[in-house]
Amino acid sequence: MGSSVKKNKEIVNACEHYYDIVNYEIYEGENIKQNIVNMYTDYVFSLEIVTKREKEKLKEVDKVVYKFLTDKRFNREMIKELSNLRISKAVTNVIEYVMNKMVDFFEDYKTVYTRNIYIPRWI
Repeated sequence: MGSSVKKNKEIVNACEHYYDIVNYEIYEGENIKQNIVNMYTDYVFSLEIVTKREKEKLKEVDKVVYKFLTDKRFNREMIKELSNLRISKAVTNVIEYVMNKMVDFFEDYKTVYTRNIYIPRWI
């Protein structure tokens, strides 16, 4: 019992936005947000061993889900992406697959939207 409490504490400490995500106010009809939050909590606590690599992955997933809940533009783009997501029957862990796809999309999103930053030149 003590090791599971320690593991859970370690996981929550690795996830900077854990409490913000879990306690996020989701309104009626926002089923996608509710599903993402549920998948997030399932994913976070499904990890068996908390290695350095898994902690880094947790931090990425945490950041992506938090941005999904708080950034309307990212939310819209992510919903479009998730609507087109096809999961083959060969996938054994659907939650991990979806979380990985969200992280991949976030990396692409950062690349596209950081390129659109306007940098003024002084003459």
